[in-house]
Amino acid sequence: MKELLALLTLGFLMASSPGCSESRAAEPSPSAKPGPNATQQWAADVEVYEGAVGKSHGLTPEQIHQAMEALRKAPSFRNRFLGVLTVQNPTDAWIVMEILYDVKPDLIVETGTFQGGSAALWAVILEHINPRGRVLTIDIEDQRTPRSRALSISRRKVDFLLGSSTDPKIIAEVQRRAKGKRVLVLLDSLHSKEHVAAELEAYAPLVAVDSYVIVQDTMVGPKAAIDEFLAANDSFIADRSRERYKDTNTVRGYLRRVAP
Repeated sequence: MKELLALLTLGFLMASSPGCSESRAAEPSPSAKPGPNATQQWAADVEVYEGAVGKSHGLTPEQIHQAMEALRKAPSFRNRFLGVLTVQNPTDAWIVMEILYDVKPDLIVETGTFQGGSAALWAVILEHINPRGRVLTIDIEDQRTPRSRALSISRRKVDFLLGSSTDPKIIAEVQRRAKGKRVLVLLDSLHSKEHVAAELEAYAPLVAVDSYVIVQDTMVGPKAAIDEFLAANDSFIADRSRERYKDTNTVRGYLRRVAP
């Protein structure tokens, strides 16, 4: 069950999951089988889970269901910013805000929009440290709520691209918008090794010296992608000084560019 326990620490992983549930997660029972009424929920949980981490997870449908039950009652699935659900680890969000102040980017490229709460949060910070800065957020599905769309800060400073962050057309559009700007990248979409590796290849070159690519939820697929990226690229280091909180979900994920 080590894999399951590791995943349960990532209470912020399933940005595409259903809303929170007050129900208590049952104790794991490997021999249990879903009844007729549970089969649909198990299937839905597997679909959401694999949509977030890919299919190379090695977990049974029941283990996935147990993980999803725990995630649905996790405190971070109740976090809201300006009334919009914002599935972020508060300590990691604080570190991101500190990095934004240090870097003062002209453009934040965020992959994984969900309801748009985190994009609004980054935009509020940008308004105070770089009034001309903008947030460009990308997702394969537009799940922004009417509340999120109506926020003044989102209308003024957030742009949304619909599509996969690894689609060549999306990459080309991001490159076009990033030209001549100081860029910071925040990766929080599909958390499989393959997807994160492709995102790093596409977006790391946009980042200038002393700016960052921030890879969230690194304990599953992203960790392997980061290891390979750093081994092959001496222009970036994992800035471990940013991991001062024990409950970080961004272990070795604050990637700072140190050379052109």
